[in-house]
Amino acid sequence: MKASVGRLPFVGVFVLLLLAACQPAAPTPDTQATLQALVATQLAQATPPAPPIDYPATIAAQATQIAGLQSTLAAPTSAPPTIAPTPTPTPDQTLLLRQALAAYLAWPLADVDMEIGEIRGQWARGSIRRKGEMEGAGWFALYRDGFWTIAYVGQGVPPCKRVNALNIPKDWVDYCVTESGQTVAR
Repeated sequence: MKASVGRLPFVGVFVLLLLAACQPAAPTPDTQATLQALVATQLAQATPPAPPIDYPATIAAQATQIAGLQSTLAAPTSAPPTIAPTPTPTPDQTLLLRQALAAYLAWPLADVDMEIGEIRGQWARGSIRRKGEMEGAGWFALYRDGFWTIAYVGQGVPPCKRVNALNIPKDWVDYCVTESGQTVAR
């Protein structure tokens, strides 16, 4: 019997070790996740809750603003401006302008691709480009004595000497370049 008692503690220790080995391992702590959860908890406690929105008061304020805007829009302060109709250029005027622009630019007449933007009295303006090209320029002209005189063709600010000499309307050309290269208001 003595032999069996001495083995019992050994077998008991063996069983305990065996049972310990079968237990799942304790998870390793995730310090980053723990810190993130701690920071999120602290931020949630530090942030005051948003005040409740008073929807009826907000809707009433917007309705008041809209009513004020509608009353402003309903009462015109002045009469709308009247715009004089632009006369449609006749085929003869269009041909004369094309010829004048071709002569001014020293282009063959067949290369002139131009549009008339507006004719106002004896003045005309529009755009021009050489056929087949993408870029173009603006132009201004004056009709007198049966001929169109080209005041300017280009993309920049026109010279004061030309536009002032032909008295091109100021709402068409409000700035010009002096002979010294200064850009000035007309």
